[in-house]
Amino acid sequence: MTRPFILSASVAEPAFAVPGHARAVLQAAEAAGFDLLMLGRSGERPFDAQVLVAWAAPMTSTLGVVATVPASKAHPFHVARALSAVDFLAAGRTGWSVVPEGAPEGMAEDMVGAARALWDGWGSDTLILDKTSGRYLDASKVKASNYKGAFFKVAGPVNAMRPPLGHPLLVVDGDDPIAIHDADIALVSDGTAAPQATKRLIKVGADADAAMLAERFEAREIDGAHFTLSDALAELPQIGARLASLLAPRPAGDLRARLGLPIPSTASNQPGGAVIPEIA
Repeated sequence: MTRPFILSASVAEPAFAVPGHARAVLQAAEAAGFDLLMLGRSGERPFDAQVLVAWAAPMTSTLGVVATVPASKAHPFHVARALSAVDFLAAGRTGWSVVPEGAPEGMAEDMVGAARALWDGWGSDTLILDKTSGRYLDASKVKASNYKGAFFKVAGPVNAMRPPLGHPLLVVDGDDPIAIHDADIALVSDGTAAPQATKRLIKVGADADAAMLAERFEAREIDGAHFTLSDALAELPQIGARLASLLAPRPAGDLRARLGLPIPSTASNQPGGAVIPEIA
């Protein structure tokens, strides 16, 4: 598959909590060709991103929606359950970005480990959905995680099917990093150390030069660009138009398939997401 230039942005306007405004922002992001829209960012969370991502998911068809999750105010069991449900609503187009936000050192990393263990507690082919026998799932393929970390202990299993993505995309911000070595996407500012991740997006302003981004992409210095929006409705169409030449057609499928992001081998004991059998 052709290597995609990944186009991402974050929105943290308080007005995004108003349905009419949020709907317009989502439509503008999709129309502009964005791959990811992060709801909130470190230090700027004027709304509950986990609530809004559930609302936004079924309103989009191509856009990946990423919830900013504060380690100091969330629990991995609830996060894992909620994001699994949202990933079904979005047909495999969800992500999460865990930010420390005042949490003790190591808590954010522990949250990631606990949530991943819960998602892996369900086998990819656990669902049966057999109307004749009345069997809904193969209980032998649902396992307790028994995760024990420095801050979180979760026995599980979580009462939600494995997400279609296997694990929602994990996005880490280099300006507020966590010590995860197998994230899917890292957002990096020039001149700062880059967290380890499969893909690296450079953080730029709305006026970023398309030729510069194209040159760095071709040189494999970056895998795309991330924009911090201050006026989303005005900026999204402008950015999309200026970078249109970089946005090759995407293959069909979920976010991992479209962006070339396999489940990190150290983060999962299974290769894929939920397999949903057809109901006769």
